[in-house]
Amino acid sequence: MKYVYLAAWTREFANFKGALDKVWLHQDALYLGLIGGDALVFVLNMKDSFVYHQSACPMPKEAREIWRNLRNSQLRNLRMRDDDRILELDLHLQDIYGEDKDHRLVCELMPPKPNVIIIRKDRNLIMDALIKYSLADNPMRMVMVNQPYYPPKTSFEPDPAAVATIPAGFETSSINEYFRLRHQEILKPQDKALQLKHKVKIIDKELKRLKKRLEYQRQDLANAERAEYFHACAEAIKPNMHKIKPGQEQLVTTNYLDPDLQEICVPLLVDKTPHQNLNYYIKRYQKAKNGLAIIGINISRTKAEIEAVKKLRKRLEDGEDLDLDIKDKSGTITQKISQLDKILHFKYSDDWHIYIGRKAKENDFVTTKIGKAQDWWFHSRIYRGAHVLLRNLKKQELPPDLLKHCSALAAWYSQAKFSANVPVDYTQIRYVRKPKGSAAGFVTYTNYKTFFATPQDLRSIRGELGK
Repeated sequence: MKYVYLAAWTREFANFKGALDKVWLHQDALYLGLIGGDALVFVLNMKDSFVYHQSACPMPKEAREIWRNLRNSQLRNLRMRDDDRILELDLHLQDIYGEDKDHRLVCELMPPKPNVIIIRKDRNLIMDALIKYSLADNPMRMVMVNQPYYPPKTSFEPDPAAVATIPAGFETSSINEYFRLRHQEILKPQDKALQLKHKVKIIDKELKRLKKRLEYQRQDLANAERAEYFHACAEAIKPNMHKIKPGQEQLVTTNYLDPDLQEICVPLLVDKTPHQNLNYYIKRYQKAKNGLAIIGINISRTKAEIEAVKKLRKRLEDGEDLDLDIKDKSGTITQKISQLDKILHFKYSDDWHIYIGRKAKENDFVTTKIGKAQDWWFHSRIYRGAHVLLRNLKKQELPPDLLKHCSALAAWYSQAKFSANVPVDYTQIRYVRKPKGSAAGFVTYTNYKTFFATPQDLRSIRGELGK
């Protein structure tokens, strides 16, 4: 968003004050939920970032709470920096001991990676951030916990003569209402449509590949149905090899397989010897004779795969979230989706998906095929049990509530489901290895921690979360 619009919004809310209830993170937006039901919504879209105030803003169904230490903070001194699109908001909190704690919320609303950072005001130290990175990631500055905060150095210069004019099509005179409508009616549908388009493109590519395969199989079937013709050509060449001259295009002779001994015209490969022409027809005959039944079966299978892919496309268009990995070349899309459908799966939010492997082969699939380096992996420490995978789609830190739930699931789907305080090891997939030739479900892992969990099944967890 242009600086002039953000500055105009800040002027609208120059005297803004409120008490913070909760901080939510949902998709590309950070919600500062206020006591009373209102919220400040920070849109952190890679193409467009801004902030708006929404009255009576309910917590999104799949949102997760972060920064609980900021609860009951008083919000004040909302302002924009003069040199760039950075919004700052002071947070004042008095703890249970009567001590004052002052923080600053810094919202860097610059594409392509907008960020929100919490700073301890008295020491200018970073307490937390949505996106953290070291000097190895960005040589200009780091954003890490307990490191001093420095604003980004850019060549951006606000235009003092610019005026914030609301674009045509938005029937409002308020910058805040313009921002709200832009987020709800433009950006959200665009993001959803873009994700759907990308996944449909993958499905269409697979569909094109299957149709091309079906075309080749039908050609093979047509050739296979000519097996007797290829046999007749081979038998016609055998006694006439000495008559075939170099460069000859065809051989007209008796069809020795015809009861009436009628003539047959055998096309010849002009760049091949008589013996090579004979071998060519013998190979085609053998392939056609042996492949006739197999090709028919393969055609039926390909047709079934095409129908399955069409159904997957329909599922995508109906809004179902399919976890497709285009980089994994092992197996077809239909095979992977078929395996995924058999795995116990729970969509905790758009950022977090939980997969549970209840058998040895399912454990292998969950850990080696679904899991990526940044995902979290859980397994009961002493007892045999399920591999529980927490997909970390936005590469975030592991929230305490998800640690508790995933550990409870790993304990329940193990031999210790009726025990208490079950030790569950957890680590990231990057530290899990499957030794070559090892039995199904067997892995080794390092860099793990242990959580003592009370076993809980998926149904009861869904009930607690209202899902």
